[in-house]
Amino acid sequence: MTFERLRLSDWVVFVAALALLFTTSTIWYSTKGGDEARRVQQEAQPEEGQPTGQSEAEVESEAGALADNAEKTAWEADGTIDRIILVSILATSVLGVLAGFWRASGRTARGPGPYGLCGLMAWVSALLVLYRIIQEPGLDELTVIKFGAPLTLAVLGVYAFAAAASLRDREAAEEPAAPTEPA
Repeated sequence: MTFERLRLSDWVVFVAALALLFTTSTIWYSTKGGDEARRVQQEAQPEEGQPTGQSEAEVESEAGALADNAEKTAWEADGTIDRIILVSILATSVLGVLAGFWRASGRTARGPGPYGLCGLMAWVSALLVLYRIIQEPGLDELTVIKFGAPLTLAVLGVYAFAAAASLRDREAAEEPAAPTEPA
């Protein structure tokens, strides 16, 4: 097994699969109250070199706790669809890593192979994340989509594109060379 067999698109899938694990840990949702609490926490911090009072420290602490309770990552979201999305993203990530090891082992696959499965799973995961961005958890008037969900959607897009490129590269490598006619 050697990772020298991996092409650029294979590496992109591999790295994107690992990046998906990090994007699920970023903040996906908050509430307007949580955003306001985060703003109050930022304003309660004293300027550099200024003395800190007990009341400012208490305000900062309480506002931070309120903001932390309102902010949710993909791991913390508790809806059924959120659990399905998380499982789908984790499956996509695992498939990307396994596809890299598959290619590194030098095995050949019939049909679409591991990169075809990776692309399909990334597509399904991206549709689920897009649904969750459009259909926010809780009341739409109160919920705020943070940078984690769109970041995950972008990584899934890169992953799917690279999986398709890896699939095309494999098909091009497996095509027999056209016979040349003598002149």
